[in-house]
Amino acid sequence: MINNLSARLTDKLLSKGSITEDERELYIYGLFMLISQLLYLVLACIFGLLFQCFIESIAFYIAFQFIRRYAGGYHAATETRCEILSTLSIIASIGIIKLSKIYDFKTILLFITLVSVVLIFFLCPLDTPEKPLSEKEFKYFRKISWIILLVISSIIIVSYFFKFNILFTPCCVSLILESILLVAGKIKRVPQEKSVKN
Repeated sequence: MINNLSARLTDKLLSKGSITEDERELYIYGLFMLISQLLYLVLACIFGLLFQCFIESIAFYIAFQFIRRYAGGYHAATETRCEILSTLSIIASIGIIKLSKIYDFKTILLFITLVSVVLIFFLCPLDTPEKPLSEKEFKYFRKISWIILLVISSIIIVSYFFKFNILFTPCCVSLILESILLVAGKIKRVPQEKSVKN
């Protein structure tokens, strides 16, 4: 759906002479990324309003997008599956944020986040067999991932001690979701890597 919309918008730019044929794929990819991120931000805002945790939902989405962009993780086989899984992940994450406002499980959340931080630290960045990272790119993405991980972890620690729940839970949930996606992506890579070797 998003890819088709990106292709249509790019073709309009192409027909108007705003871009060249050589730039077509680049524009499709760029528009795809822009539209999908805006769509999921709107989705996070809508469910944030519905679950009465609007600011926390935005904080979650921003933190998650930063770490996801550089650390990588699971990628669905089809665009439709990706859209469904992304939507469900956002809804589930905002649901957990809402529950944290009703029930006090900050200590458990902190412990799970600690495990998530360790997993992200060792597994990032995770590329795809279709677009493998060069050694230089791997080092760059790992460095940026670690910096973002340190920043988000620092926000979590400070907000935990100062009981600033508006940032604590969203940042925890963003790292937990990213660690799940990294582990799922790593598991998915095992058979793919075996088939490449054979």
